[in-house]
Amino acid sequence: MNKEIDETDWMIMGMIHAYKIIQKTKDDLDIDGEVSDLNDVDYEYLVEMQKRNIENPTHLSEGFPFKFLEGNTSAHDNVHVGMMNVFFLLDEQKEKNQDLNKIDTDFLVRNLVAELFEPSLYDGYDEYFQERKEHGSEDLEDLK
Repeated sequence: MNKEIDETDWMIMGMIHAYKIIQKTKDDLDIDGEVSDLNDVDYEYLVEMQKRNIENPTHLSEGFPFKFLEGNTSAHDNVHVGMMNVFFLLDEQKEKNQDLNKIDTDFLVRNLVAELFEPSLYDGYDEYFQERKEHGSEDLEDLK
């Protein structure tokens, strides 16, 4: 993809990625015969881990919704901000005693894809996120 991707699209892709991770974790635990309980996940910790992965956190908002108060065109940073927002929302729902095991990640992903300025970005999800993982690369900067 040669054209520049909107910062918001990278944040949405981070949100999509977080929901896909949640679903994959749940599926993998079910396959292994273990009982998975998304209500036992420490979402506050996951928010903090994403924050630590942001390379340039200088202009990151202090609270939810997490966003950059001044422009940040880093795909890497915007993906992590998207994930922070999802994990924050999941923690909020957990605190309200909502059963997170009933989360419909497919529905959420479909609706997030509809919000992308460049929906074809999602079509390359596996290429962007899975292949990079297999090759040991965590740097998303070159995806812009």
